[in-house]
This record gives sequence, C-alpha cells and structure tokens, in this order.
Amino acid sequence: MTAANDPTAPGTAPEPLEAMEALLWRWVEHIDGDGGKGMTRPEWFARVGELTLAEQVTWYGMSTLGSWVHGNLASGTGKAPVYAGFYRSARDDGPAVARVSMVVLPLADPGRIAEADWDDGYGGYEPAPVDGYAVLCGDPFDPASVPGRDAGADLREAERIIAACDAEGRRVSCAEIVTDPARGGNALFFPVEAAERDGYEALEEDGTIVCLAFVAYDF
Repeated sequence: MTAANDPTAPGTAPEPLEAMEALLWRWVEHIDGDGGKGMTRPEWFARVGELTLAEQVTWYGMSTLGSWVHGNLASGTGKAPVYAGFYRSARDDGPAVARVSMVVLPLADPGRIAEADWDDGYGGYEPAPVDGYAVLCGDPFDPASVPGRDAGADLREAERIIAACDAEGRRVSCAEIVTDPARGGNALFFPVEAAERDGYEALEEDGTIVCLAFVAYDF
C-alpha cells in the first residue's frame, strides 16, 4: 500500500462537496456495491476538515497499535480535504448519533481520480483499532510518534469532543487534534462501531495515488 496528496493549489477555493458527491458514492459502490464487505452504507457525506500531509498518510490506529501507511503522494506536501460518510446509530436506549463508516481523502481533482484504477483493499490485514475510534493523520504527525506528546491525553480529548457532538445531535461527529503546532500537523479522530478496518487506493498508471478511501466494517 502507498499514499497521496492535495486537490487544490494554494490560494484556490476548495472543491465544494457537490463536486465530490458523485465520486464519493462511486467509492461506496466500488467497495460495498454487492454488500459483501459488511460496511454500513453511509446515509450522507460531509467535508470534515483538512489533513496536513508530509510524505505519508497513516490510517486507523495510532502507530503503537498498528496502522497502514501510504506513501507516493500525488503532488508533494500540503493539505488535503477530508470527507466522511456518516450514518445514524442508536446504542441501547440512547438517541441515534452520527457514526462514520467511510473516510475519503482526495489527492487530485475529481476528474483525475475518476480515471484512476481502484485497488481491492488491504487484502485481509486490518490494523488494530483504537477502541471505538479511527485515526487519520499524515506521518510523522501520528499522536503516538510525536516527541513529547501524550497520545492517551489526545485520545481522551478526542473522546470529549465527539461526546459533545453526540450530545448536541450533530450530523458531523469527529475531532481534530493538532499534534505538531509548529508545522500544523494534525490527526482526525472518527467514531466507528465496526470492528474491522480496510483501505483502498486510486492509482494512476505510474503508481501515483490520487485518492484514498477507508472503511470500517464487520465480517
């Protein structure tokens, strides 16, 4: 597996969600079109923020717990928009809250991504999850690998932010933790229910990754 970068040049407006909508749903069909993956299909997508990139992207699980690292970024360092697919889920007798089943990191414009070949995922290996959460960050901004950071405290703060989202009934539930203020490095934490993880790449002929899509699913 390998990684990607940013769809918009510095100083330009970010792609609106509408411009990504068809591409996002195509990813859903590619990954779970036959229902075999066991992913809860998103009910809606939302842009949840931007990810600061270095040379690699790390997905699901802080580094000491297991992760997938994607390299070969599409266009060097920068920031990339992050979109998440949400669905409503109720636990016990509690209210239905927003949970994430898919996260998409576009690293080029939608047209370029649509022309790329999509791979078939990790092929049976799922990184160990942080209990109830998924983590997306640009390596070396993984909370567990930044010198001087308390990764446990970062996780507790993410839990607090997401709990507040749940209590307010927000349609978007995630938490951004700035892990490297000097360089703007960050990590995005997502609430997930499913036990397994997978990741997919959109690849150009030379192996450049122009999009990454990640899912939480159950067998």
